[in-house]
Amino acid sequence: MPSTSRLARVSAMAGAVVWAFTLFYRTGDSAETDLIQKVFLLAVLVVVPLGISLVETNEEWMTLRIATVLQPLAALLCLISFALPQGITASSLASTWLVTVSFIALAGLLRIVFSKQKLSLELAVSAGMMYLPVGGAWFVASRLGFQPLGFGDTIVLLTAVHFHFAGFAAPLLVGLAARQLPGSRLPAIAALAIVFGTPLVAAGITLSPKLALAGTLLVAFGLVLLGCVVVFRVVPKLRVRVAQVLLVIASLSSLVAMVLAVLYAYSIVTRTVILDIPQMAMSHGLLNSFGFSLCGLLAWAIEMSSASPTSEAK
Repeated sequence: MPSTSRLARVSAMAGAVVWAFTLFYRTGDSAETDLIQKVFLLAVLVVVPLGISLVETNEEWMTLRIATVLQPLAALLCLISFALPQGITASSLASTWLVTVSFIALAGLLRIVFSKQKLSLELAVSAGMMYLPVGGAWFVASRLGFQPLGFGDTIVLLTAVHFHFAGFAAPLLVGLAARQLPGSRLPAIAALAIVFGTPLVAAGITLSPKLALAGTLLVAFGLVLLGCVVVFRVVPKLRVRVAQVLLVIASLSSLVAMVLAVLYAYSIVTRTVILDIPQMAMSHGLLNSFGFSLCGLLAWAIEMSSASPTSEAK
């Protein structure tokens, strides 16, 4: 029986093909909405299964395997939900994704509970897994047409995107880097900034632009620190040149993306127009999703696949 990691890798490759076909038709009612939907579909079809394939190397969690089996179907139902008008039917299809990522979150919780090293940087990986249902819930709200706290449809969908990339992919990438630097405190500092800054941004959007700016600065600090650690300390340790190049691209992308995020958060606080949402989607969104998350995860997938086979899954 193939391992969970292998199943997830196959799903990610198949998802990449499906996602490429989505580029040939428009699902959103505007160019801005269509772009955000395509970025979200990248997460459910490619980024999440690719991330799952990197979580464990030597053991299996039943909840994670269930999620891996459910993920391809749930991702396709997400795609179909975008082709339908907002409402009960679209949100019902979207809810299958919420169920799937809830199993991933449960696996993250179990990793924490049964971890032999309670303060291990694997906590960052587990935290990222546990953020996914938050994004899943906002996705269901988006397809239902529900606008909590009066947020518009765009903000609701962007929040779902936020918790799939900043919430899931970024902590996972911290944990993967930390595996190369046992005992180093720098990845731990980056992990704390990212894990605590991510919900702070979301809370700030609800409560206060200043709080959102503080959260953005915290996440930016964590990602810039992670980028420096990766470029100067992790990349030289890797065996595969392609993986090295992809990690450098990911680090540079996160740097530029977070500069843009800070500028946008600052513009909201000062009520000055520096970047609007469409510009952020085209710049920050693409840099964060493709440049940082996808390139980073691909790098680790390539590097790990080149390593000697590990022991069989339990």
